[in-house]
Amino acid sequence: MASTAPSTASAKKSTTVRAPWYIRSAFTAAERVAPGPAAKFLCEMWFRLPAGPDKRLRGEAPAGANVFELDSLGATVWGYDWGEGPLVYLVHGWGGSTGDFKFIAATLVASGYRVVAFDAPSHGNSGPGPWGDRHANGLHLVETMSAVHSKFGDPYAVVGHSMGCLSAVHGLLMNGVDLAQVRLAMLAPFIGGKEGFRDTIGAIVPVGPRIMDRLAPLGEAKAGVKLDDFSLRGLDVQSPALIVHDRRDRPNPFRHGEAVAAAWPNAELLATEGLGHRKILVSPAVGSAVAQFIRG
Repeated sequence: MASTAPSTASAKKSTTVRAPWYIRSAFTAAERVAPGPAAKFLCEMWFRLPAGPDKRLRGEAPAGANVFELDSLGATVWGYDWGEGPLVYLVHGWGGSTGDFKFIAATLVASGYRVVAFDAPSHGNSGPGPWGDRHANGLHLVETMSAVHSKFGDPYAVVGHSMGCLSAVHGLLMNGVDLAQVRLAMLAPFIGGKEGFRDTIGAIVPVGPRIMDRLAPLGEAKAGVKLDDFSLRGLDVQSPALIVHDRRDRPNPFRHGEAVAAAWPNAELLATEGLGHRKILVSPAVGSAVAQFIRG
């Protein structure tokens, strides 16, 4: 069942970077005359992080939190452990950091929960991953979720954002966690698979079928995974779940959240208006809804 949360955001446009018109026009032309070179270029750009160490998003450990470090794929992963009570993992998305959950973390700790937040390799305060400071892939995020779970154990709940939703689910499944026992709050979920990659790239430049047919195998070869195996589609997820998605989310279209909510039998959909992809993380209404959902 879907419900709608009010927006406290101003009427600003999405901050998602969209290529200038002349770049979009070039990719429209490339679909007809040069789909191969266009696919190679997009493959390189897809795995490139939005910013390097000097400009990437970062968070700080809240007062009273315990900072930890652990190894994942040879990278030093930074995170914090804060509060007392049932364990909740906070899992950021592509190019994000623990700072994304500053307000949600405080709300949950004040509500009697223990939160563990962490930065994936080449993100936030963590060290460079296997591909260096500027490149990564989704499996690096999955492996980090697995490593954090190995240290802290099964969670009562998970709050994920964007690709963090996908990496959290796959990372916990990798470790044999019974997701039916975990409450999942998925904010602006990136669903993965060919559909997710096509639509997210398509929010930046137009990607026609000829380019996509060449791009998909290039990306799969580079990452070492079939796109449709890195997806929220087709998973038997029995978890109590709250899917929060904004109707104006550009990189991860609202219909993706609708599809996840419809496919997971114990999921509910909370639609927001005017928050886009990232303001959903700082909305008081969303934070309250997440805390209420986790309380059960």
